[in-house]
Amino acid sequence: MMVIFSARLPRRLLVLTMLLAGLALPATVRAQDAASPPTSPPASAPGEVEPAAPDAAPLDDDGMVAPPMVDPRAVETQNVAPAPDPMTRPDGFGEESVMKPVPVLMKAGHANWDDAFRTIVAALKQIDAEMARLKLKPNGASFIIYTATDDLGFDFEAAVPFEGATTDKPQNGMMFSASPAGRALRFTHRGPYDAMDPTYEQIANLLDAKDLEAQDLYVEEYRSDPRNTPEDDLVIDIWVPLK
Repeated sequence: MMVIFSARLPRRLLVLTMLLAGLALPATVRAQDAASPPTSPPASAPGEVEPAAPDAAPLDDDGMVAPPMVDPRAVETQNVAPAPDPMTRPDGFGEESVMKPVPVLMKAGHANWDDAFRTIVAALKQIDAEMARLKLKPNGASFIIYTATDDLGFDFEAAVPFEGATTDKPQNGMMFSASPAGRALRFTHRGPYDAMDPTYEQIANLLDAKDLEAQDLYVEEYRSDPRNTPEDDLVIDIWVPLK
């Protein structure tokens, strides 16, 4: 993938673009000292993530755990347990955890850099409407999965976890899937979407310092609901899946 860099790109999105493209980080980014970690000790929320262990679920060749099967045709589909409140999870600063897959209703989309957050929220609301039609219940924090970037914008997948069962198939370009899973580093950002530069620079610095290689996607988990939370109060966990 060819990436053309522009001075119009915010630093956070420039770093994300380079990391997704597998390009070397500029010296000005690598040389920066990482900001001090948050005072809250990094820990995993019970029932959601747990520290990596030798007996973790087996990984496939891409380092990802096979997702659970979600069959929209079967009324016997087993409901998942209610998700813990993501706001009770301590903030993270690069600790390694294991993301566990959960059933999600997913919609792919594209956004321009200038209206990225508005586009993401609109996609989540579209999923909400389809989930209501299917008579499914939202269950946990929403995910935004970045899959590709260029100078004008980025491709993403919006995913909302759910519980319940349906015999109907999703419409309007949506599909049943599973959230990303496997070994990953977790970083917490608090504040506006457009002010995430320092967090993404910390990610780049840590990967470079520890000689770690990330997969070709980044996941933002919105612990606070972006549909109704003021931007200054957003709490977002950035998951960096490792190869």
